[in-house]
Amino acid sequence: MDVYDLTIIGGGSAGLVLAVAGAKLGKKTALVEKHRIGGDCLWTGCVPSKALLKVAKVANYIGDAEKYGITSTDTTLNWQSVMEYVRSTQHVIEEEHDNPERFREMGVDVIFGNGHFESRDTFVIEDTENDQPRTLKSKRFVISTGSRPLAPPIPGLEACDYLDSENVWELEELPNRLLVVGAGPIGVELGQAFHRLGADVTIAQRSGRILTKEDTDVSEQMLGYLREEGVTIRLNTNIAQVVQRQEGISVTFSNGESETTEQIFDKILIAAGRAPNVEGLELDKIGVQVGKRGIEVNNRLQTNIKNIYAAGDVIGHYLFTHVAAFQAQLLIRNIFFPLSKTINYAVVPWTTFCDPEVARCGLTEAEAREKYGDVDVFTLDQNDVDRAVAEGETRGFSKVIASRWTGKILGVHLVGANAGEVIHEYVLAMQEGIPLRKLSGMIHVYPTFSSSVWRVAGKWFSESTLIQTLRKLIP
Repeated sequence: MDVYDLTIIGGGSAGLVLAVAGAKLGKKTALVEKHRIGGDCLWTGCVPSKALLKVAKVANYIGDAEKYGITSTDTTLNWQSVMEYVRSTQHVIEEEHDNPERFREMGVDVIFGNGHFESRDTFVIEDTENDQPRTLKSKRFVISTGSRPLAPPIPGLEACDYLDSENVWELEELPNRLLVVGAGPIGVELGQAFHRLGADVTIAQRSGRILTKEDTDVSEQMLGYLREEGVTIRLNTNIAQVVQRQEGISVTFSNGESETTEQIFDKILIAAGRAPNVEGLELDKIGVQVGKRGIEVNNRLQTNIKNIYAAGDVIGHYLFTHVAAFQAQLLIRNIFFPLSKTINYAVVPWTTFCDPEVARCGLTEAEAREKYGDVDVFTLDQNDVDRAVAEGETRGFSKVIASRWTGKILGVHLVGANAGEVIHEYVLAMQEGIPLRKLSGMIHVYPTFSSSVWRVAGKWFSESTLIQTLRKLIP
C-alpha cells in the first residue's frame, strides 16, 4: 500500500496546479489520471479549438484580402493539414508543460488508470502502465475529474454517429452540411470556424437568442455578425427527431407548435451542455454528496467528507480552465496552510473566442439594474478605436456598467478583436476596486486595442450621473 499526504484524482487544470504545489511544498503527492494529463482543455477544448479558430481566421483573411489591397490567392483547404496543425499545437504544449515525466521529476507520483474509492482514505486503481492494481492511502484527496459533453434527448440521435466537442477532432474530412445544436460558446466558436473553412453551417438554438449568458446587446450584435457571414441560425427551434438516411442525416425541426421542417445534413455537432465525470468513483460508497451539477462543496471547496475536496468542472461552478486553476490556488492554501479561505466568484472573467471575440466580467446591464437600481452605462463603438480602424477590425463595441455616483465598475462587456486580452485591465480594476475615473488617468500606449479602456473611462467625466448633476448645480 502506498501512503500519501495528498492524492489528486484527475490531471486537468486544477489537478496539475495542485500537483506542482504539493511537490514543491515537500508533500508526498500522487496524481491519478485515467488517460492522459492536460485535461479537456489540452485535448478536446481550449487548445484544439483555438488552433482551429486561427486556421479559420486565416482563411477568412485570405478570402477578404482585397479589402487590404491584396489580390486574393488560392484558398483551397487541405483538411488533413489543418488537423495536423491542430495536433502539433497540442503536442508542443504536452511536451513543454503537461509531460508526465516533468511532474515525476518534481516528485509527483503520476499514475495512469481507472480507480474508485474503497473508503474515505483509500483509493484503488488499476495501474495501466504497470498492469497491476494499486492501493493508495492518503490523508487528503482532491477530485478534479472534469466533465464531458452532454447529449440532449433527441429521438434518433444515438443512431446517427453524432459529433461532440471530444470526437470532432477525429473528423477525417470537412462536412459539407453541418448542423450545430446549441448556440453557447462552443457552438458559436466551432460553428463559425467550420463555416469559414467551407462548410454550410446551421446553428439550432432552443431559446430566443444566442450566447444566453452574455448581455443582450452582445447576443444581438453577434447574431447579426454571424448571419452576415452566412451562418444560418435558427432560434426558438426544437429538434423533433433525426434519422440516418442514405443521403445524409434527416433532421426534423419544430418551432414548438405544429409547424415542422425537414433538412438533410452530413454531420451533427452537439454543443448543448456538459455533465460531471463522477461515474465509477463510487462516491456513494463513502458518502460524498453529488447534486445535479456535480460534486457538492462548501465555500472552501470541501465536500461533506472532511478530508475530500473537489475542484474544476466536476463541481459545476463556471466550467472554465482558468476558474479551475483559481480554485486549485485556493485549495493549496486551505489544504496546506492554517486559516482557510473562502472562494469568491465576484470577479470571474471569460471569453468566447469567436470573431470578433466576446469577453465579459461582472454583471449584465439587466442584472446590475435589478441589484442596484439606476446605474450608469458607458459604450464605445469599435469604430472609435484607432487601432481597430487601422487593422480593419471595427466590428464590436465596449459596454461598461458602473455605479451612478462613484464610477465603481459593476460589469464589462466587450465585443471586438482581442477582447479577451483587453478585458484584463477591467478585471484588475474590479478586483481592486479601482473606479473609472482612475482608469482614465492611466497612460495607455497609442495605438492599441486596450486604449479603448481609456476612452470608455474618460466618458465618466462627461456622461456620468455625478458629473451631469454637478454641471446643473454649478452655474
